[in-house]
Amino acid sequence: MVMQLSFTFSQELPGLDPNKKNDIPLYFQKGLLKGSATITPGRMLQNKANSIYLSGFLEYVINENYSFRGDVFQFMDAVYSFESLIEPSFQNRLYFGAFRHFGKSNLKFYIGLQMGTTVTTYNHGWFSGNRTQVDPSFSIKTGVNYYVWKYFHFFADINYVNSTLRGTSFGSQRMDEILFSAGLGFQIQTRKKVKNYQTITPSF
Repeated sequence: MVMQLSFTFSQELPGLDPNKKNDIPLYFQKGLLKGSATITPGRMLQNKANSIYLSGFLEYVINENYSFRGDVFQFMDAVYSFESLIEPSFQNRLYFGAFRHFGKSNLKFYIGLQMGTTVTTYNHGWFSGNRTQVDPSFSIKTGVNYYVWKYFHFFADINYVNSTLRGTSFGSQRMDEILFSAGLGFQIQTRKKVKNYQTITPSF
């Protein structure tokens, strides 16, 4: 009777049957459209300040190794130090670029380069008031995704953003930052469903 119960239970849960292979669906496929929004803390490297952004991204997978992605970072606040020369009242970072993905399972690592712009509003001086300007910028991002279902995944990434604020009363000022993002991402498959599985053979 015990053997019969064990056999029935292993049939209902194939992962417990050493004689069967597990077919795990792979969610990262061509045509996947994914996005998310989260709170992103950062560190201004030259300006010696801790920043916080509201960030979001939209990404389209073109094949199993590459994707195109756009990111936006909307400045919310910062904690400045006595070494901070520039204190932005508004800052928006916008990037677009290509990414390379690594891994054959639902755990995917990635790295990418993005070009973009930084729009900054800051106090230019006692008499001239606030000044807004647009400067070129680029971002290098690396991170990891773990796809747990066809509609969502978890992600964590870190990126270095490079930009220079030109024409200030202190001269040109570097506004480079390190930004960290993590959270829950969502995705949908835009192409006709293709069966793609990772086969795992249990070992006991």
